[in-house]
Amino acid sequence: MNQTTSQLCCNSLLNQVYQTGFAVDDAILFLDTHPSDSSALAYYQQARALYQNAVQAYENQCGPLFMTDVNDRNYWSWLNDPWPWEGGCN
Repeated sequence: MNQTTSQLCCNSLLNQVYQTGFAVDDAILFLDTHPSDSSALAYYQQARALYQNAVQAYENQCGPLFMTDVNDRNYWSWLNDPWPWEGGCN
């Protein structure tokens, strides 16, 4: 995979993270005013699972999305790769 293809891949995956994250935030706001709405609770659980999957897919292909997800024990690798807003994949 060349650099341009990698960037498109990571951009697409990051877009999925943004979209699913927005859905989670939207569900949370609705649940703040409708805490016993079972449909909203089910939607929140579904959106949350999609968000977690999107984050995992991004991190598997492009590296950590958040600096708190760096798992290296011997070296602080957060600085090595392009940050999520810079694009690029490992």
